[in-house]
Amino acid sequence: MTTIKKSTLTGMTLFFLLSLWACANNAEKSNVKQTCDITITVEGAAPGWAKLIGSYTDKTFFVDSFKIENGKLRIKQDSSLHQGLYYVLFPDNQNIQILLSDDQQFDLKTTMSDLIQPMQVTGSIDNDLLYQSFKLQQHQDNQQRTMQVQVNGKPENDPAVISFKKMVEDFRAARRVQLAEMTKAHPNSFFVKFKNAGQNPEVKDIRLATGEKDLNTQAYFFRKEYWDKVDFSEERLMYSPVLSNKMQQFFGDVMPQHQDSIVQYADALLSKSLANPEIFKYMSNWLLLKYEPGKTTLMDGEAVFSNIVEKFFTAENAIWLKPGELADIRRRAGEMKASLLNKQAADVTANDINGQPKSIYSIKSPYIIVYLYHTDCEHCQAETPKLVQMYPQLKSRGIEFYTIAVNTTDAEWRKFVKTYHMEQWTNVFDATNVSVYSKYFVDNTPEIYVLNKERKIIGKNLKPEQINQILDMDQKVAN
Repeated sequence: MTTIKKSTLTGMTLFFLLSLWACANNAEKSNVKQTCDITITVEGAAPGWAKLIGSYTDKTFFVDSFKIENGKLRIKQDSSLHQGLYYVLFPDNQNIQILLSDDQQFDLKTTMSDLIQPMQVTGSIDNDLLYQSFKLQQHQDNQQRTMQVQVNGKPENDPAVISFKKMVEDFRAARRVQLAEMTKAHPNSFFVKFKNAGQNPEVKDIRLATGEKDLNTQAYFFRKEYWDKVDFSEERLMYSPVLSNKMQQFFGDVMPQHQDSIVQYADALLSKSLANPEIFKYMSNWLLLKYEPGKTTLMDGEAVFSNIVEKFFTAENAIWLKPGELADIRRRAGEMKASLLNKQAADVTANDINGQPKSIYSIKSPYIIVYLYHTDCEHCQAETPKLVQMYPQLKSRGIEFYTIAVNTTDAEWRKFVKTYHMEQWTNVFDATNVSVYSKYFVDNTPEIYVLNKERKIIGKNLKPEQINQILDMDQKVAN
């Protein structure tokens, strides 16, 4: 694979992400002097040093070490720590979680043999709620494990299995009730916002006329309600894994991997994230990285990328970017838009091996493959023979090739065509690349575009073995 460099852009370095985690361990912005003073007593804790580990999205960072003496450690400093989720890591690698909000003066007391059930919290509503939640979950998990052993291997209609499933549902209902009561009593607490943000919506029991589950409609409502309990103004959520976990699940497992659906939901999500600049910054950059051309498995990641940049990367929103950086990324997104999936393909005219101008549209076959490559590209050298071998079969399906060499020399281009037996195709070269760039986006080579008889782009970012699948789908739609 060769990365294409063009004068009109810098290449995808995503320099704008470099500052994303820079302030992860800074103190909370405030004119009010606050201190941190937390005493943790753990019966049975061995002498040594405990580490305080902070969270920032899917990252963790070391804050400080604190001495354990007589089963007690004290986290004390003259300024408050950044509000968020932290882990206190003991020498034996066991840990306890703590939530830090406005009030960072509180006490915890528990035992090393069971860190959760004996936990006593004094002076912190957030951590009291946190450990109430942990205690219920741990109690349920212990019961569930015991009963799981008893039902393993039994059929679905066995009374014990039916009872086990009911117990699991009852446990879930109990956790929902507990959280609802906590939310009603402490609606603005960090714990409530943190816990609610991490909840997935309940799957609705929607049925078809036949009585079968309507899986498509169920999935639709699940996606639609997925972010409903996230407070997008709550910056403290950034200092926990909750947002990164939801992003990974939503765009990895929940969303259908189709550019139109992803564009729709990405738009809605980023519009909500504008409520907090840091959350917007994280989510928008996360999406750009995920759907960066050349790295995403999505066929038309450029559609997602360019849409996000065009709609949201403005001087008002992308305040972490310098004007030149913003101009570069917007220019790059603009170049992508010319060759998106289902768009009318641009024509290209360049000289062939005989020095004669040849255009894409001069080819009259039902389908055209526009193949962009670089002569020194190892992936091009590996993929081109596959295409040559496939050509007789593809030709029988109405395909002809229009190949474009980029960022090379006339001599190297001619040598490549001869070496890989490409003479049966229309091979062109433009030393300036002017005829290509801004018409067919190519970041990495090789690049394969498939055009149908209407000369619309029906496939892109393909491997040779995927070409027939694209033809099958197009012909199925046509019939």
